[in-house]
Amino acid sequence: MQLHEYQTEYLENLPKNAVMAADVGLGKTIMALEHGRRHEATRLLVVAPASKVRTGDWNREIDRFYQETMTAQAFNTGPNGVTGIKMIGVNNITVHTLIEHEVISYEMFAKRWKEFVDPKLTVIFDEVHFICNATAKRSRAAIKVALTAKQWIGLSATSLPNGWRSAETYAILTGLSRNKTEFVNRFVITDRSRGFPLILGYREKELLEQWWGTVAKPLERTGIMHLPSQNIAIKPEMSGKTAKVYQKALKNRIVTVDGEDELLDSPSKLFARLRQLPTPVRVDALQSIVESTEEHIIVFYNFNVERDAVLEMLAKNFKERTIYEQSGHSSRLPERSDWATLKPSVTIAQYQSASQAIELTYASVTVYLSPCTSYANYEQSKGRTRRNGQEKTTLFYHIAAEGSLDQHIWGIIKKKRDFSTAMFENIVDIK
Repeated sequence: MQLHEYQTEYLENLPKNAVMAADVGLGKTIMALEHGRRHEATRLLVVAPASKVRTGDWNREIDRFYQETMTAQAFNTGPNGVTGIKMIGVNNITVHTLIEHEVISYEMFAKRWKEFVDPKLTVIFDEVHFICNATAKRSRAAIKVALTAKQWIGLSATSLPNGWRSAETYAILTGLSRNKTEFVNRFVITDRSRGFPLILGYREKELLEQWWGTVAKPLERTGIMHLPSQNIAIKPEMSGKTAKVYQKALKNRIVTVDGEDELLDSPSKLFARLRQLPTPVRVDALQSIVESTEEHIIVFYNFNVERDAVLEMLAKNFKERTIYEQSGHSSRLPERSDWATLKPSVTIAQYQSASQAIELTYASVTVYLSPCTSYANYEQSKGRTRRNGQEKTTLFYHIAAEGSLDQHIWGIIKKKRDFSTAMFENIVDIK
């Protein structure tokens, strides 16, 4: 797999054990896999938020990386993601090796960590800020595994979400401190007179800055010249209950809503329901994107059920984010005079209400929760962030649930055409 020039330059002189503090959309996944390959990874563990694990993206990227980058051909895939590789090396020398990999959530990792205490292990902590609190169960597990591993790599665009107070785990991993107490006593100025610790500041900040420069390497989109707008496909898997409900609706033309059966006895009813049913897996994918950055995000959606699911997810997991909205329900956007000082935010936008006549350049990340059927509306929606006044490279995430209509609709939109009812009827063979 060919890396971009900026990715190759970034990996040069990157410490073996390091935090990749790169913005979203710059390819941290591929760079981490390449960094592991350069240090001869033979057993790979990826620990990630549950929402990212459920999308299946990591397993797909690992398979693709070892097939393309190493000119390798998988000859066997066994249980637990163990993939046999036949590698074609230089001078036509054929080498057989085994890339054993597993992708696991932080919650499951905290329970199974003893299985991964292995000096041959390369471990990647995706959204590494999840282990910033050194005394949390998952952080303690991460420390024990990383300190015995061959190599550890942390990925996060927000590796220090609460300033130096978030550095305690990294300090333990790199030997700056032996434990959390030592780190806090040495570096954190705390007022305990109110019955709880209130952080007033930090000691030895120059030392912390120098040390952090040896641990983490930043990479910002604004620092990369001529980086074009990026379209990123996210393909979460439909499985379990969601897949069963979708197949039942497709085959039997019936769906249960709020305990009552609804007959999908017309093409329009069936079309609308099939577009809405993958919402849970799409929202999971959206959650993993929000977890990966503190940049402002625009989320385009079609249906009220999508809006409600997004708001519920944000309220549950991202209480600190400011929520804005442009839809038939509400019109609440930040004042232009406040753009420079906005706290991390998510703006939910309905295609029909927000795809025209408004400017959203305070954000550079756009997520399409589901595809719209109008190519004109889609192009107009991209123009909300990709326009004069935008200071960053714009990212456009397109979520398409595998095995759903999403892929068909995005395929037509990519051809600069509208997706019609006739196309839908042809796909599902309505008679």
